[in-house]
Amino acid sequence: MEIAVRPLVLKDWPTVSKIYAEGITTGLATFETEVPSWEDWTIKYIDTCRLVAEIDNQVVGFAVLTSVSNRKVYRGIAEVSVYIAEAHRNKTIGKTLLIALINKSESQGFWTLQAGIFSENKASIHLFENCGFRVVGIREKIGKLNNTWFDNHFLERRSKLKKMKNILVLCTGNSCRSQMAHGYLNKLVNDKANIYSAGIETHGINPGAASIMKEDGIDISNHTSNNVTEYADIDFDFIITVCDHANENCPYIPSKNALRLHHNFFDPSKVIGTDEEKHAAFLKARNEINDYVEDFVKTIF
Repeated sequence: MEIAVRPLVLKDWPTVSKIYAEGITTGLATFETEVPSWEDWTIKYIDTCRLVAEIDNQVVGFAVLTSVSNRKVYRGIAEVSVYIAEAHRNKTIGKTLLIALINKSESQGFWTLQAGIFSENKASIHLFENCGFRVVGIREKIGKLNNTWFDNHFLERRSKLKKMKNILVLCTGNSCRSQMAHGYLNKLVNDKANIYSAGIETHGINPGAASIMKEDGIDISNHTSNNVTEYADIDFDFIITVCDHANENCPYIPSKNALRLHHNFFDPSKVIGTDEEKHAAFLKARNEINDYVEDFVKTIF
């Protein structure tokens, strides 16, 4: 029996919804009592981590992740759901799906997976334990189903992959220099670090910065201008200030182990002149920042 795992797509919904309904019928898979619409279902589950298992081109199970919080500090934590068609249980499909979902989640930067499983569902608890999850506690009478209170075993799995580094680039308004550095860091570190940029104020994305970066094949037009206080919950490994004003007036950032670096880059937004002179100023700043980021990445990674 060959089990194939692939991404879950819209055309799978009729079969996936049927499998979900079979899970509801067991009374031990979920506190939900009705199958939602595709529109409601797709909002709930993370679209980059949805998998189905197939046997002979027939969908026989699915595995998905749900975010546990909208807070950025918890962005790498998700809750796991695995469902197998009634006719295909006890065939190692669940283990195949769960292992595939673990690998997929790690490729997407998730560092902790968790699951709440009905305490009576011994088979599912055993499955998760066999895939590296550990029971961290029992939530007594956490929910009611058909007028009966149920306990849940709460399990979690911490990724074994090396922790990704968190890098913050800080400027006055998170408009120009910090945004260019953010763009180059995103390009050069790939999936080795989480990149953030912020300001002690927020001035929006400078059009000149977006334009000069686009000339080098990097699109920062979709970046946001963020205040550094928004990232108070993140433990940074590196904090790079790119202007003297931010370095001298930065509020307290509670990342006690962060390596703090500073370089006062030329500010092209202050240049007044012809379009050619403004372009030259942004090009000068971009090239300075590119060189600095390249050296930084070579040193760290």
